[in-house]
Amino acid sequence: MNSKKLLLYSSVFAIQGLSNAVIPILPELAGEGSTSPAVSSLLYSGYFIGALLTLLPFGILADRIGNLKVVSLGITLTLISGIFISISDNLWVLGISRFVEGLGCGAFFPAAYSMIADWKDSHQSLGEFNFLLNAGLAAGVFFSGMLAELEIKTAINIFTLLAFLSFIFLLRETRGQTPDNSGRKKDEYGTSKRVKPPGEPHENRTGFKPGMYLEKTRETFFENGFWKLWGISVVLYGATGVLNSNYADYSAGFLTKPELGFAISASYLAAMLSSLAAGRTKAKNKSIIRAGIVLAAAGILFSLKVPLLAFFLIGAGGGAAVLGLVAAVSRVSSSGIAMGLFNTGIYAGLGLIPVFGSLFIGPLGYESVFLGSGLVLLTMLFVKF
Repeated sequence: MNSKKLLLYSSVFAIQGLSNAVIPILPELAGEGSTSPAVSSLLYSGYFIGALLTLLPFGILADRIGNLKVVSLGITLTLISGIFISISDNLWVLGISRFVEGLGCGAFFPAAYSMIADWKDSHQSLGEFNFLLNAGLAAGVFFSGMLAELEIKTAINIFTLLAFLSFIFLLRETRGQTPDNSGRKKDEYGTSKRVKPPGEPHENRTGFKPGMYLEKTRETFFENGFWKLWGISVVLYGATGVLNSNYADYSAGFLTKPELGFAISASYLAAMLSSLAAGRTKAKNKSIIRAGIVLAAAGILFSLKVPLLAFFLIGAGGGAAVLGLVAAVSRVSSSGIAMGLFNTGIYAGLGLIPVFGSLFIGPLGYESVFLGSGLVLLTMLFVKF
């Protein structure tokens, strides 16, 4: 494995593990005296709102200064936020730290996906990357639930340490790197598949032109049905986010913390397996996406009666669908702008829809909100793309 893969793979595991380690302990972080589901949802969504606001700007920045520099920023912000979450119990500090953690995510993912999309083995590497992404998510919720009785922030401390180790890998990687003429970092192992055609002018990096980037963003969004892929990602991650952000409160009467952590981690185990399978299948992206939607929606509907099966189906569906979505987006464009714009759809769903959905829990109840989100997700099967 070359050094860039080692850096991206180790970092995505740490970043996702840290982000998910809060889920089983959201009520405790929100405070014993807090009874509003919106408080837990805000702590959950602060991370995704931070990512949502910065995914596209950092994707643009990655095109300008190079992917590795922006990946470096993402790892650094993640480490800083993890330290503050570990040492503070103040609700404001926790909320701001979750937001900063989201900024780190916003920097990391567009640049990382753009790097992977340019590798010769991009499809297989994407499957491996998403395998470790979901492995981190699974480990975060599993160890957070299992170790909560030992000390409520034990898992957060562990993944902060892993983020520090990724930061050390980063220092080693950047020490020996030299930029090429286009401002991107050369891959000493020759894994890049992007070749700049002879005579093609290099991007002008002497000045920032907002109008040009707004036009590029608009063109990308409406190119080859990109906006439909973006909309599917919003609904897919929004529907599952409503469940994840509220399930700790909903299940408090019938699941212990270890049981909750185990059930949620099953979703990420399933996503790990489906990511590897989807990365090696010859099926069309459209078929992979639709199969993922059906599985995820079925999982949401099962969540009221069979939590373990429900989360397994949600993970299997989400893991397959996101791989199909990213592969479809990369066929439109592998630029930082395209990857940043696509990821805004994911984090718009994760960051905004859970907060919006929690407003209906009071009048309608958890069951009605969960069922409604599953049915809305099924409507994505009728989108033609």
